[in-house]
Amino acid sequence: MAKRITLTLVFLTATLLGGAQLVSAQSFIASGNPYAPPVVWEENKRLSGVAPDLVNEIFTELSLPYSVRVLSDWERVQEAARKGEIDLIVSAYRNDERSKYLNFSIPYLPEQTVIVVEKGKEFNFSSWDALKGKKGVSGIGESYGQRFDSYSAENLDVSYYRLERAIETLNLGKADYLIIDLYTALIYARLLQGEDSITILDPPVTTENFHLAVTKDSPLNDHLEAINQKLDEKIAAGKINELVLTHFDRWQEKIATRSKYLSRMSQQRSASQQEYLRKQDEMARQRVLGTMINREGLPPAAE
Repeated sequence: MAKRITLTLVFLTATLLGGAQLVSAQSFIASGNPYAPPVVWEENKRLSGVAPDLVNEIFTELSLPYSVRVLSDWERVQEAARKGEIDLIVSAYRNDERSKYLNFSIPYLPEQTVIVVEKGKEFNFSSWDALKGKKGVSGIGESYGQRFDSYSAENLDVSYYRLERAIETLNLGKADYLIIDLYTALIYARLLQGEDSITILDPPVTTENFHLAVTKDSPLNDHLEAINQKLDEKIAAGKINELVLTHFDRWQEKIATRSKYLSRMSQQRSASQQEYLRKQDEMARQRVLGTMINREGLPPAAE
């Protein structure tokens, strides 16, 4: 009887204090793709990047406690969301399948998806049909918008691997092209010393938007409107663009520091090579800046 009275008192106290106190005790679990820099990636067993920083700012401002769960790959993250093991994916494109188990925030970052090929194996890419009859690879669990996903499934030969293996498959000549987000392509080209060996084809395959994605059964949905308001404020203030440049520049600095150890050709670089790489880095940064000048004016994608 005493135990029942105690439980009743706890319930009444919580009711009188209101739902906010109950929510404050809820620690929401977030996760994201560990291989998608600079938007999100795993670093020292934690998630870093634009999206984790954005979530941290918004959740702190809204006094929403959360923890981050680093999972093995992007497919596993989506599986955890489907099973209700996490509350939030920090960055995701919208498609029909994901909409079955996720509610999406307003878009916070447009991103171009591009085709990457080996240098010397370029082909005319003016429409999606140009990919027919060729062997493609991409990252496991990836989506590039519902229309292209449907087109790819019906018309293209694309294999999905962990990103490192997908890049290796391209480098070994076992694939004709790699489908990858532009920012990640620019980073990985430099990281793997691929500036002399790959070409990013134009135009982009698609231009999609990243969203915060809340699992449908999560109590975090009660805060989605407030999260959207915060996102809108940060977009208007240029905060998202600032985060993208901060993390992209950080990757460039990190790669430049390590480049002599990563070079597959030589441990030494001539002055002319160093100047070439400096120009490549600046071109990459300018391409990133070009996606930010006008959020509604990105280059049209191929179809």
